[in-house]
Amino acid sequence: MLSCRKILFLTIGGISFAGCLEQKILFDFNKDVNQNFFKEVPGIGDALYIKYPVTKKATTARVYVSSFREKFIENDDLLEYSELNDVSKTSSVDYWNVNGYSQNLYLVKYEFSYSVKNKKGEPIDIPVIGAVFFSLKRNGQNKVTGIAPCYFGTVDEDENLITFDTELTLAKKDGTFYLKAIKKKKNVKGLLFMPANFPSNPATPDDTFTIEKIVKLDANKVGGYKPLVFNINKILKDANALQFHYVDTIHLTQ
Repeated sequence: MLSCRKILFLTIGGISFAGCLEQKILFDFNKDVNQNFFKEVPGIGDALYIKYPVTKKATTARVYVSSFREKFIENDDLLEYSELNDVSKTSSVDYWNVNGYSQNLYLVKYEFSYSVKNKKGEPIDIPVIGAVFFSLKRNGQNKVTGIAPCYFGTVDEDENLITFDTELTLAKKDGTFYLKAIKKKKNVKGLLFMPANFPSNPATPDDTFTIEKIVKLDANKVGGYKPLVFNINKILKDANALQFHYVDTIHLTQ
């Protein structure tokens, strides 16, 4: 049976560094993450939101990142590999560096509106805060080896959480990369990330927020049909394990 730690890394990182399949993707974040990258994501591209038309697309999208890399830590007089956040409070050794795998977890936040009809048949615009999560992995030569998992969801400010209910996958057409939805399986509920304390007006990398808990709502190998709760600090023993900081704002043209 998989441990909670391993399931957590599968959920947010695809596969742990030690199990990465060595493939190289000619992906340049600065060049490829643009409006076209999200062309099939609701609220930015032409996709419907659930089954409703989007009436006002996002004009900007704020990007946040949480960065990990392989480091050595001392554990019971032994050196062990560990995947640590760059702002981790867990001490790593400073006398032996490892040129290993690294991983960036990205959260993209943006706003859009969709339209429904009231009982009188009149259209009503409803604002939504959208969110996209994707994980980008690199090998020791800094080459991209994978972009997965990827999710689309929405931010609920009242409940202070992000609900990711749509799994995405990386696709490529005419030499450009983009995210597209995977056909949803029946009764798939998705993930909850919390708290969703995004900075109100981010401007520098000092603008941060930390995901403290992730809930896997679907059937799993630990709880069966009971949702599985990942308390990040408890599992990874690091309060900063999933701290995200502001990177940039993507300006989207309509």
